[in-house]
Amino acid sequence: MSLVKVKNFPGRIFAEQAQQLLEREGIPSVVKSPDAGVFGSTGTILPQGADLYVPEEFAEKARALVLALFDGI
Repeated sequence: MSLVKVKNFPGRIFAEQAQQLLEREGIPSVVKSPDAGVFGSTGTILPQGADLYVPEEFAEKARALVLALFDGI
């Protein structure tokens, strides 16, 4: 399965909110970031941010959903 980056967020918390949105729509996703996730500081703004990935076949729909709510972030 090939994953495609949908969006880079300034922190994991935003990426996880978008991930929850996609989950409600039946779209699987993965958040990748250099922080420690649940055991780290999820609200921290990270220099590299947190990336949200989805399987390639869901990319177009996922981008539309995520950008509708998180475009300014």
